[in-house]
Amino acid sequence: MKYFEGYYVKCVGPKDSIAVIFGRQTYRKEKSSFIQIVTKDRPYSLSFAGKENEDIFNNKKFDIKVDKNCVNKTGLFLEIDSPELTAKGSVTFGEFAKIKYDAMGPLKFLPFMECRHTVISMKHTVEGQITINGEVYDFNDGVGYIEGDRGSSFPSKYFWSQCNGEDASVFASAAVIPYMGIRFMGTVCVVHYKGSEYRFASYLGARVKQMDSKRLLIKQRKKQLEIEVLDEKDGLPLMAPMSGRMSRTIEESLVRTVRYQFTLGDNILFDFTSDRASYEYSAV
Repeated sequence: MKYFEGYYVKCVGPKDSIAVIFGRQTYRKEKSSFIQIVTKDRPYSLSFAGKENEDIFNNKKFDIKVDKNCVNKTGLFLEIDSPELTAKGSVTFGEFAKIKYDAMGPLKFLPFMECRHTVISMKHTVEGQITINGEVYDFNDGVGYIEGDRGSSFPSKYFWSQCNGEDASVFASAAVIPYMGIRFMGTVCVVHYKGSEYRFASYLGARVKQMDSKRLLIKQRKKQLEIEVLDEKDGLPLMAPMSGRMSRTIEESLVRTVRYQFTLGDNILFDFTSDRASYEYSAV
């Protein structure tokens, strides 16, 4: 069996940002759990070999536990003490802003998909503090975002970005997807804007018009979403799944300067730039 499951938990405070990834991997008879923590400056990765069967991975209720660390609908708790990393503290979450239906849409029923994506919360309030290697990260009056992936591998080529602006929350992804001997460009993006949800998806007729390391342009009938990375920062190395193992290295940018423009017909609903956006691009 070749399988991975991971949950990306992002917390953004007035000044600080972190992402904590809870996951597990299975490659044949080898099983383990892991935690990755990403700050704006560096990543940390810890493996918990042999812990997989003891851990709680209740994805239906979103109740995830790895060793002494856990995340659920109420908040995030960390207690790590290793030679490379000490992390301790907790934050509480407000009510999750859920999407209307599964991010995969009808594709969730297809067998043998390489990767299945889920959005747990587009936006929620965050309160609390976490100390990482002696540095206090303050998330009071903060916001959060949570998503998940499961399957065997990440796509070989993909673009991903996420940002919570003042009036808009954006999650966007596009990838080259292999399925049953063919490869196609797929996309799913969700926008929450002033109480309304807008979705771009291949299963709804969305088309990726441009995708490279700096720009993603998606059109779906009268809707258009354009995302442009404006700075030149390097990403941080992060472990990603390949055939069930966390053996691939990608680049994660927790804090980048990104412009988001959403057009509906002839009207620009929003056009904003954030220096607290997250972004990944891979073209392996």
